[in-house]
Amino acid sequence: MNNKSNQLFVKEVDVFFERVRNKAGVYPLKNMEMIVEEIQKTCSSTSVLYGILDKKSKLLNYRLVFQHGRFIQINADQHAPFCKHVLNSESDQMIMLHEEELKQLISEELLFENKLLKFFAGYRFSLNHEKDQLLCVFDYKRQKKSETVPLLLEGAAHLLRREEMQLEHDIKLQEEKEKYMAIFNHANDGIFLINNANMIIDVNQKALNIFKCERDAFIGKTPIDFSPLYQPDGKLSDKKAREYISEALSGKPQRFIWQHKKSDDSLFEAEISLGVSEFFTGKLIHALLRDVTEQRKSEKSLVDARFRAEEADRLKSAFLANMSHEIRTPLNSIIGFSDIMLDEETTDEEKSQFLNLISSAGKTLLQLIDDIIDISKLEAGQMRISKSSFDLQVVLDELLLTAQIEQSKRDKRQIELRQKKGVEAKTFFIETDPHRFRQVFMNLLTNALKFVDKGFIEFGYTKPKGGLIQFYVKDTGVGIERDKAHLIFQRFGQIDSTYKRNLDGTGLGLAICHSLVDLLGGKIWFDSEAGKGTTFYFTLPISNDLSMVNLDEDYNYGRIKGDLSSKVFLIADDVKANYLFLKSVLKDTKTKILWAKNGSEAIEMVQNNPAISLVLMDIMMPQTDGYEAARKLKKIAPHIPIVAQTAFAETENQQAAFDAGCDDYITKPISVVELLSLINKLI
Repeated sequence: MNNKSNQLFVKEVDVFFERVRNKAGVYPLKNMEMIVEEIQKTCSSTSVLYGILDKKSKLLNYRLVFQHGRFIQINADQHAPFCKHVLNSESDQMIMLHEEELKQLISEELLFENKLLKFFAGYRFSLNHEKDQLLCVFDYKRQKKSETVPLLLEGAAHLLRREEMQLEHDIKLQEEKEKYMAIFNHANDGIFLINNANMIIDVNQKALNIFKCERDAFIGKTPIDFSPLYQPDGKLSDKKAREYISEALSGKPQRFIWQHKKSDDSLFEAEISLGVSEFFTGKLIHALLRDVTEQRKSEKSLVDARFRAEEADRLKSAFLANMSHEIRTPLNSIIGFSDIMLDEETTDEEKSQFLNLISSAGKTLLQLIDDIIDISKLEAGQMRISKSSFDLQVVLDELLLTAQIEQSKRDKRQIELRQKKGVEAKTFFIETDPHRFRQVFMNLLTNALKFVDKGFIEFGYTKPKGGLIQFYVKDTGVGIERDKAHLIFQRFGQIDSTYKRNLDGTGLGLAICHSLVDLLGGKIWFDSEAGKGTTFYFTLPISNDLSMVNLDEDYNYGRIKGDLSSKVFLIADDVKANYLFLKSVLKDTKTKILWAKNGSEAIEMVQNNPAISLVLMDIMMPQTDGYEAARKLKKIAPHIPIVAQTAFAETENQQAAFDAGCDDYITKPISVVELLSLINKLI
């Protein structure tokens, strides 16, 4: 071959490689088809065959057969019938046969009806230790430039080898992906994949089921989009999540409990496992999520049950010890003074004094026995209620007189006793059991006298509203610590040990009040602050006919002006009874009422509901108190008026509410007239 011919052949091969480079894509099979087709064009051949030979079985898989300008199908995995010369050759060996040589070899071993075959070239080259590749060219025309073919086939073989290796890699990658997707989609836990920008890029079916969302609702969002503003510990969800993710990215797997939000805004608790893994798409943060709401409830109920059992056992022991003391104390007076009176040397004046002491001790013992009988009847469901109408004003005056006598007995004349009536009329009839009504009120008043050393005790009722009348007893005593509040209405639930006070009583009085009010169809609750005092409330249903007596003259005062059906009011109070009372009071306004059980919930509701037009904010609440909640709400929505509500009316409490951003202030027990007038002013 002269230099000119050699340069021409090289140029043709260069043109071939240039075309292949320009047409190459990302799909190996497509690239192999393109290479085979370009071989046919460059060689001007009739057919090109490309196959994979299994070295062990000698079976050939016809990958591509290009004939007469198109690809045709040939059965795979059969003995190669076209030419054993190539099959029997060594790897990386080229075989090229021309017309005269082919005439001697034409037989059934050849692939085609090829008596007219003018040219054949085959190249067997190694793919790996198990397989070889075969690339063959057939031509039925006289081949003028057959010298180009070996160089072309050798170069094309290297291109095909590269595409085969890429195809094998893609197949393995696809298999890995399919295995991963099978695990991903059938996992019992919800799985999120998060990139380093904190964006969710994939989520499995279990997570969709947990959140009740479609997949499109997650992709491109962050985990914070599916979390409340604050976690139960009061920390911002966004800040807390970033801390966990930062730790996970540093190589420290994280495991924690997280409060999430479903598509219907309901909250649930999830156990989250956070880590970083290498996926086929690169390094990603994976978050495994398991809904543990019911599990946590079960665990909490078990802990609560154990606590209640231990507390009940403790209270029972304390009650028995206290009961022994309460019984022995009056009996000691009765027996002791009776023995002294039998002494002949006892004077008449002393006998008269001792008789008074014996009488007082007897009454104390009788009250104790009455309490025990009452609590037994209540527990057995044998307590009978006998309702009748009576003048409330007269009964309250009688209670004031009785309380004054009790005050004198306890030598607490320094305490101011106050009485307030919600209706100014001389007579105001209600219908309930008068005996049990007096018993509840007197128990509350006696209880207040025990715990007040200075200040005042105020009792009375507020103006009836919505078929309910609210009564209250307010004192400036020692108050009740929040962690002891759950004991107040339990049997034997005294907390005098907390305050180290030597007070009388069996611990049954408030439990009896709770049960009696419930039997009368009402609710009882309290507000308290340790060191400042306590207010007990209870409501009773009253007949509409009776409740309207003598009220016509001022009943319109304090009514809401205008239609408020388009307004939304938020009541923030951790005591359900307070919420139900306010909801009843506001019933006639047709306003939509929302309830937040603590300051954190109030903040979240205002953020998620721009229609809220007024907030009634209780000051004493768990997690986030009313002051802190008001400060945050004013930053979020400064236009929304906030009314602070509390049981304490001291000037410093009022100023603290205004300093926190509250627009006004109302004290408990809440006057219906005052509340409605306040709303008229603010809305």
